[in-house]
Amino acid sequence: MHSTKRLFRLAVSGALAVSMFLPSSLAMYQAKVTADALYLRESPGGDIITTLPEGTLLAVLSNSSSWYKVAVDGKEGYVSGEYVRGTQTEDFSLGSAKIVCDTTVNFRSQPNTSCSVIASLSNGTVVSITGVSNGWFKATYNGQSGYISADYVSFSGVQASSGSSSDTSTVTAPTNVVSYNGTSEKRAAVLEYAAQFLGTPYVYGGSTPSGFDCSGFTSYVFANTVGSIPRVAQAQYDATTRVSLEELLPGDLVFFGSSPSSISHVGIYVGDNQFIHSPHTGDVVKYDSLTGSYATRFQGGGRVIFD
Repeated sequence: MHSTKRLFRLAVSGALAVSMFLPSSLAMYQAKVTADALYLRESPGGDIITTLPEGTLLAVLSNSSSWYKVAVDGKEGYVSGEYVRGTQTEDFSLGSAKIVCDTTVNFRSQPNTSCSVIASLSNGTVVSITGVSNGWFKATYNGQSGYISADYVSFSGVQASSGSSSDTSTVTAPTNVVSYNGTSEKRAAVLEYAAQFLGTPYVYGGSTPSGFDCSGFTSYVFANTVGSIPRVAQAQYDATTRVSLEELLPGDLVFFGSSPSSISHVGIYVGDNQFIHSPHTGDVVKYDSLTGSYATRFQGGGRVIFD
């Protein structure tokens, strides 16, 4: 049940989400271009804004159709979703954006609403977007780094700051990708492969890239990376080695339910108290925090990878 099979790694890309008043139910994630060259258009099938070379990192704002609304290099537009894929990359330049709100929005120290507030940013404030994390934008303002909720960030109509080295005219390969201290190649492969499916819709009973339920997602990821695990959440719990919350490593499974014999949900731990999962009907594969109801329902971790 803990067998380690041959490693199967995919080169995955990323997608991040930022737009004015983007509904929270839509997937927000970072992605990169997989085609040799991809047109960024003003509207689905509309006039060409620019051409994005292979490997360009961008933010997916909406993926509700075959045309994805994206942000890249301080611009917003549309690309064919066939040629972008999700990635683990978090830190990369997206250029300048502006705050869109009624009064002010909090600039926070971490990507959540329970952390400390660095500053309050007023409507129209221009910031440099330097990454994405769990649906929040990482940004710099007045020399300070912090996070802003994606609901209050827009790239439309913002000109890059002339004197800023972080606001370049092209999006280049990332210089600071997500890393997990002490994470083995096998564990990293699981996380990278899982990230490819960010934004994939939840489908009850689904176990393919066209749609996943929670255990369909975890079983598919493991089968295509380090080895097969049982299909359903309770069986995955029963078949894996227990680890506590404090012992969790990136690539371990995390299980939720009312008791150890009533496991109803499963995801993959990614580090820093975060996990990736396919939550429920009407939602998509995304990252979440091991807090709130997830912390209350947490029944333990499950280890498949031993290294």
